[in-house]
Amino acid sequence: MNHKIKKLNESKLQWENDIEMYKEFLKSKSKTFEGKYGAKEYISMAENRIRDINQKLNKIKNESLKINQEG
Repeated sequence: MNHKIKKLNESKLQWENDIEMYKEFLKSKSKTFEGKYGAKEYISMAENRIRDINQKLNKIKNESLKINQEG
């Protein structure tokens, strides 16, 4: 279970880093319409992935608490 949590946290960190990178790209002056649109779409997708990861982490946490309360 710890391995799964570690992998989820690593994935979450990568998505967060990607979001920051694309937000910096959007701040730059030289960008095409396609680049701007693609960056916004990627940010949206990454934010959805982070929400999914947070849900999975919460589920694991709740299952762990349930097991500890039963034991």
